[in-house]
Amino acid sequence: MSIQLSGASLPEFAVIRYPGLVKDVNKMLCTLGGVTKVSQALEGDTKRLELRYHYENPFNKSVYGEINKRAGLLLSIKVRRSKKDRSKPPQYKVDILGCTNTGFTFESMCDFQYLPLLPDNENKRELKMMMHSIMPQSVIDLDFFNRTEVPLITVPTVFARYDNVHNNIFRGDFSKEDGQHEVLGVCQKSSYENRDIVPFSTIDSFPARPDPQIIKRMKVKYVSDEQFEKVKKLFEECPVWTRIALLYESGISNDKLKCIIPSMAYYFSTGPWRTMYVRYGYDPRKDFSSRYYQTFDFRLRFRSGIAEFVSDRKTSIKKRQKNPYEINTLVQDIDYPYFDEHKLPRSRQCILRYCDIRMPKIQEMLEKIPSPLAGATCNERTGWLPSGFDSQVRQIVCNVIKDLLKNHYRKEHIHAELESCENTGQEAEDDDGAVSDEGGPDDFMNDDNIEEILDDMQSEADEIN
Repeated sequence: MSIQLSGASLPEFAVIRYPGLVKDVNKMLCTLGGVTKVSQALEGDTKRLELRYHYENPFNKSVYGEINKRAGLLLSIKVRRSKKDRSKPPQYKVDILGCTNTGFTFESMCDFQYLPLLPDNENKRELKMMMHSIMPQSVIDLDFFNRTEVPLITVPTVFARYDNVHNNIFRGDFSKEDGQHEVLGVCQKSSYENRDIVPFSTIDSFPARPDPQIIKRMKVKYVSDEQFEKVKKLFEECPVWTRIALLYESGISNDKLKCIIPSMAYYFSTGPWRTMYVRYGYDPRKDFSSRYYQTFDFRLRFRSGIAEFVSDRKTSIKKRQKNPYEINTLVQDIDYPYFDEHKLPRSRQCILRYCDIRMPKIQEMLEKIPSPLAGATCNERTGWLPSGFDSQVRQIVCNVIKDLLKNHYRKEHIHAELESCENTGQEAEDDDGAVSDEGGPDDFMNDDNIEEILDDMQSEADEIN
């Protein structure tokens, strides 16, 4: 086998994988719109090549080829066989004619085609192409516009909306199914629809027991008895929980917990216990001690200062995934469901119960709320708490956060001053043999700068409720 290579640069070609058997190159180019259309597709912005099998038929739907970048070689292979001695091996001659960098492949689906075929007037059983009857032959074809009997052909511009394949599996209408005939829970509703979502009301009753089908779904999800008993014990100790607190206290994965919670508690979508899971049979409207479990929605709006430490929940989770061993002693862990006065909040928005705020001052304020009179009912907006109580708690939490930031910046400032004094003293000893009394630079953070940063931090007080 011999290969002939030329030192000159190889010519570049474009490959068109034509979806058909080509017998006439000229007719093939006509279906592609000619050399002009192919050149426009190669050099234009559309990067799609249009193919019309019946290019003279305006009702013909196009097939589009996508451009792709693939390197290749155009080879010419000649095989020479000996006619006298058939036992001799054939000789191959390979010539490289050029290289290819781009090409078109027709992998999309073609739309439904329609041909203007109408029954023949003489023989009704045969179909005849009636293109001349429905389209004028030229602009000055006045006879076409003067005719009274014209075949009516109204075809949509497009039959199919997409030209690519979708792997969708169509099923029947299961909206009326109650789930009793399910075996593996394939057609079950989502976890959001499985749980009892209840809007708060001072008149309507709350659900007392779960859906019987929930127990069956737990078996499908392989929930163990030990996991079930853990969550059950938590709801026996406390009738109202947040989701993050249940995850923290039970140690169960989120997938398992989503199956267990609907069998024990319903979910408040509005009201004083919004986003809380309440044990079936427990009515917080009739229990004055349920004020400890009301929702405290705390949010931080900041521009600088605290933005260095606290971010939204998604960002915090991403940071922990990148650096799982990094520990920030100033900010609470993202999975910690409580608020301590010695650390910053875990995220920009924290949904807590009032009992989750571990501050003696706030717990003392909850204890001192006077008991309601006999027959009194909770408020639809504030629950068992007096008006403006949430604003007072929010202000206390904001003051604690400000004090934490002040102490943090002061510690950094003192540490920086000590390092500066040590460096300055060492330089003075090297020059004069004595320690200089001059301090470090004056551009470190002072109380005015701290106050300026903390003034940028604002809490959403009245807009949340």
